[in-house]
Amino acid sequence: MFPEAVQVDVERYRKDGYLTAPAVISEGHLSALRAEADRLMALCYQERERYSRRIEWEVDHLSGENRKGMERVIRKLEPVSDLSPLFRDLAFSPQITEQVGAIFGEPVDLFEDKLNLKLPGGSPYPWHQDWVCCWRAHTDLLVTCFIYLDQADATNGCLQVIPGSHIGKPILPFRSGSRFEVDPAYVDTRQAVPVPLRAGEMIFFDPYLLHFSDLNRSSTPRRAIIFTYHPARLGKINEGRFPADFS
Repeated sequence: MFPEAVQVDVERYRKDGYLTAPAVISEGHLSALRAEADRLMALCYQERERYSRRIEWEVDHLSGENRKGMERVIRKLEPVSDLSPLFRDLAFSPQITEQVGAIFGEPVDLFEDKLNLKLPGGSPYPWHQDWVCCWRAHTDLLVTCFIYLDQADATNGCLQVIPGSHIGKPILPFRSGSRFEVDPAYVDTRQAVPVPLRAGEMIFFDPYLLHFSDLNRSSTPRRAIIFTYHPARLGKINEGRFPADFS
């Protein structure tokens, strides 16, 4: 199912705040993961009242001119590992956890998981820092693994990062009226680096790293499964991420 894991350039990760890695997922497994993403999207849409706390809708994040035809399109599902043995097995596969463990220098456990869909016409994710906008109640000893299920490039909204923006663990202010987006005055977009990757490839990044993804202007999806990990010695520190519909 998995090719051999690759070596991890930990020093480069510490310097840049992110690191890309070759695919550790076979083509057959990747096809199964795409089908599973479709299954979860259909399940949550069909039972949207039950799964309402897991669903984020595209229309809530698109400007008026981009909302047409997007009224029933799901942007994100979170969590999914409890609904999907296939994604849960992937989250705990040694070929991924050992690479994250190499960054920490110790064994890891799963902190959070989500499925970002970014279907054609899908909304941007503005410049933000994950820890600052989402996780202050927990540890900042976190590494996120972002695995593309489809080829990602500039046309369908691949991730963009600002290398080194994590250094010193800065807590940047939000744009007025937002609790998510960093104030543009603190983002030097001239330093932004797009990170296009093939399906199955990964990017690991620091919770303070500034990152962004644009509108999907293509006719193809840019689905990604996202796992965030913490040192296992901290215990189960984010079990409350599971919604009330968990069964």
